Amino acid sequence: MDLTVAALRRVGTVVVLGSVLGGMFAGRRGRAREQARLAELQAELARLERDAGSALVRTDERLRLADDEAGYALAQLGEQDAHELSVALAQARGHLQEAFHLQQLLHDAIPDTDAERHEWYTRILELCRTAEAIAGEQGAALAARRAAAGRTPAALAQVRAEADRLRAALPGAETTLTGLRSRYTDAALQAVAANPEQAARLLEFAVRSAEVAARKLAESRGRDAESAATAAADAARRAQGLLEAVDRFEMEALAAEATLGAMIAESREEIAAARAIPAAQRAGAVDAAIGSLEQALAELPAPGAPSDPVGGLTRVRQANTALDDAVAAVTEAGRRAQAASAQLGTALDDAERQVLAARRAVDDYRAPVGPQARTRLAEAERELTETRAETDPERRLARARRAASLAAEAAAIAHRDIANQGYGQGYGQGYGGWQGAQQRSGGDVLGGILGGMVLGGILDGIGDLFD
Repeated sequence: MDLTVAALRRVGTVVVLGSVLGGMFAGRRGRAREQARLAELQAELARLERDAGSALVRTDERLRLADDEAGYALAQLGEQDAHELSVALAQARGHLQEAFHLQQLLHDAIPDTDAERHEWYTRILELCRTAEAIAGEQGAALAARRAAAGRTPAALAQVRAEADRLRAALPGAETTLTGLRSRYTDAALQAVAANPEQAARLLEFAVRSAEVAARKLAESRGRDAESAATAAADAARRAQGLLEAVDRFEMEALAAEATLGAMIAESREEIAAARAIPAAQRAGAVDAAIGSLEQALAELPAPGAPSDPVGGLTRVRQANTALDDAVAAVTEAGRRAQAASAQLGTALDDAERQVLAARRAVDDYRAPVGPQARTRLAEAERELTETRAETDPERRLARARRAASLAAEAAAIAHRDIANQGYGQGYGQGYGGWQGAQQRSGGDVLGGILGGMVLGGILDGIGDLFD
């Protein structure tokens, strides 16, 4: 019994000693981990402190330089650019002041917890990044404004040279129109008859705008100078388009005459073919269409007389199409397909020419052309594209003629829009920006504001637009 008790006592002693030793070792490991964590935290705080200090110095210097830039901007570009920069820098300076306040809290006599130090150093870095980003954005914007202002003198010189060149071309355009009037009717020349006069007014507007730009540039009002220079360049570009349209008219008219000649021959063949249809089948729609086409052909002017190739072509094409429709209703499908194939070449040529003419009308004048003309032109271009992909001859012919008809309508509406709109209506609305054709009469070409400019009432005060 005594031996057993002694053994149990020794075992108990060993267990107790083991527990004590295990607890000691576990405590040491826990303290080691805590010490490592604290050391890592202190290292992180030290890094944040260094980074925050560097950021404060760097940002403060960046904003001081930006303040100097604001002064230069006032002298170089004017109050508007300088004011925008100053407002942005004030916002950036507010962020920096908040960062300095946090830095002061971190170094005052009141102890801060590690969590507070970590939060405030991190916030300082964020505030400095934001302030530097604002200064950087404004610096880039200011550089762009300076570059634009630096380009303005060269742009003005180019506008003046272009205006001189185009003014020298005005007499030639008038001479060209005089020659065209002996060969083409007033209706045919309606689209270009007033172009030299309109171009002269636009060039006057361009020169006056260039003078305004030069004055604003001398006054260190960079944005106003750039706006005026842009307006001058746009006016000169539009004047060039008007004069080019005069030069191009005769080539387009000759192309229309060639197409009309081919369509006349084709129409006569179609009339003969239609008359060959048995009278019972021809009676009604076919006979009526034959009469309309013959009338359209008879109304064409005699060789050598003033003509309207585009208008004549449109009328003959419409009558030709009507006869095709009437004949198609009474002939069998194979014959229609054969006829369509024979006519397709001329129809495609006509469609391509009409689409090209309408596209040029829109591209030459751009802003004054309204949505109706642009919509018809887009639809004509779509029809022409699908015509080339169409395999059925009859459907191809119909699409080609529809494309030509839509393009002719687009060109007519575009020229109406151009006639109904003025040019040079100030820097706010451009030069005759499309306002809806119903707002101007057809004869009010370059009416309203630009008309006033020509009389001298508004043009002499053009500089006030930028005051």
